[in-house]
Amino acid sequence: MRKPAIIPSIASADPLNLAGEIDRLGGVKKLHLDIEDGNFVPNITFGMKTVRRVAGYVGESAELDAHLIVTSPECWIDELADCGIKKIAFHPEAVRYPLEILHRIRRRGLEAGFGLDFISSIERIRPFVPDLDYVIVMTAEPDGRGMRFNPRMLEKIREAVKLLGPEKEVWADGGIGEDTISAVAAAGASNIILGRAVFSAPDPRQKIEELAALL
Repeated sequence: MRKPAIIPSIASADPLNLAGEIDRLGGVKKLHLDIEDGNFVPNITFGMKTVRRVAGYVGESAELDAHLIVTSPECWIDELADCGIKKIAFHPEAVRYPLEILHRIRRRGLEAGFGLDFISSIERIRPFVPDLDYVIVMTAEPDGRGMRFNPRMLEKIREAVKLLGPEKEVWADGGIGEDTISAVAAAGASNIILGRAVFSAPDPRQKIEELAALL
């Protein structure tokens, strides 16, 4: 099993200094965009104006993926693709026909994925596996306690790895830090998304290296 990649989520960066925060990452090759609309999920992060600025700033130096935690993911696909986003994940509960959205994403030449909340069972996504490139297993959710890591999601990661097989990726996102990252990797996650654990550190790049050493 290959070593998982650590992908910083800029939703946890200082919104008044995104360029500086990206610079503090020291040239990472992948960046994660959590787009939250205040409807599907209580929080609001940012919209297309910010996405366009971030995409323009990083250019070809880093690959961007977008996690649409929104009620109408179909409204975002074309603009994200036009910005050069390489991967888009959305929550199947947000749409009536998830397969249609998966195909729209893939027709734009992007990889398509699902975001899986705690209530999203692995078995429910089985019909969509041939059309999925990856899934993001949420390991924390809005809970009124600071988005704490839920260890029960480790089993969901293992189930997703078994269902999707070696050709597709299982990502993990939510509340992951020094005390949980090794368990997430051992469960089979191929990419681990980190927000607060990275951007709250005095030196985010050094923090990524320290966390990577734990894997």
